Amino acid sequence: MPGVRRAAHALRREEGGFTLIELLVATSLGLVVIGAAFTMFATAIHSQPRDTSKIAAMQQARTTVDGITRELRQGLEVVPSAPTPTASQVAIVTYVKQATCGGAAASTSIPCRVTYSCAAGKCTRVVAQPNGSAPGPAVTVASGLASTSVFTYSPSTTDPNYVGVSFAFSNSSGPPFTLGDGVTLRNPSEES
Repeated sequence: MPGVRRAAHALRREEGGFTLIELLVATSLGLVVIGAAFTMFATAIHSQPRDTSKIAAMQQARTTVDGITRELRQGLEVVPSAPTPTASQVAIVTYVKQATCGGAAASTSIPCRVTYSCAAGKCTRVVAQPNGSAPGPAVTVASGLASTSVFTYSPSTTDPNYVGVSFAFSNSSGPPFTLGDGVTLRNPSEES
């Protein structure tokens, strides 16, 4: 029988497998990896709506800046003196697709005075007759601004050749972001 015992003992030593300690360590490591992956996934799911709203705000801002610069480029008259151009306000006589200045939309364009005014974290657009009379309703074109200093003029506000437009938006989930553009006026004033 001693030969059988030796053979059984040899078989037991050759058997592969894991000890209880090895299984516990592997299970613990597996749970840590799965927990980390779940945490990253949950964080991504929770931040997605915030990222989506930030992207939507950026798209709205880009569209607004493009609209303002387009109207400045096609302007007929340099920024009128009344209202006086400031960092938070600009007015220009330009073409708009409306039946009457400040009225309903139309398929053809007519010259009207367009005034952009920024205050209290938002910018509005008002369309009036070229002389500034009969203004239409104020329409909000941007909100959530960190600063209402949107417009810059070069060389001066009284005789600009260039108008810059820059929107700085506050962002609750991170640093504020700024979008900007500028226009060299097509018809600068000749009154220097």
